[in-house]
Amino acid sequence: MNALATRYDVTEKNARLFSIEVDSREAWREAIDFVTTHTEFVTLSQIACADWIEEEIFLLTYLFTDHARSRNLMLKVPIGRRGEGLPSLSSRFPQAEVMERDLHEMYGIPFEGNDTLYEFVLEGWTDLPPLRREFDTLAYVHEHYDFQRGREDNKDVKVEQKRRREEAKRLKAAQEEAPHGD
Repeated sequence: MNALATRYDVTEKNARLFSIEVDSREAWREAIDFVTTHTEFVTLSQIACADWIEEEIFLLTYLFTDHARSRNLMLKVPIGRRGEGLPSLSSRFPQAEVMERDLHEMYGIPFEGNDTLYEFVLEGWTDLPPLRREFDTLAYVHEHYDFQRGREDNKDVKVEQKRRREEAKRLKAAQEEAPHGD
């Protein structure tokens, strides 16, 4: 941690979690090089994304874990929301391939050098990436799915369930009262 503190403003979130922030792609590249060669943080555990639509950025957070798995470091970098990306880390960390693929599919973020940024989980998806904040989930659902009877409005589900139970009881009672063809 001392090596990091000589070069970056390190924020201690708690005894096991530390954070540094950089403000550009170039600073991110330098920080990645520094973290992977001069610190004990050796495993890339996660890449997360926050969509700050009002500021027109995605905030990517790279989470690194130390040898002993006792401490974590978050490296945060903002990138533009309009097609800006970062170089892939898959050559240093093979697990980054899947993480970057997921972020590409869900947010549309390109990762240069990752050749697997094609269809992953969303088969046949042609719409806006679904985790971007401007994606209208409700409009997508109304356009692509049919609602089942009784599911027109989620507020009415309990009323519909009660109606169906009462209808089932009424039908059962009618069957019991009906003369049997003996």
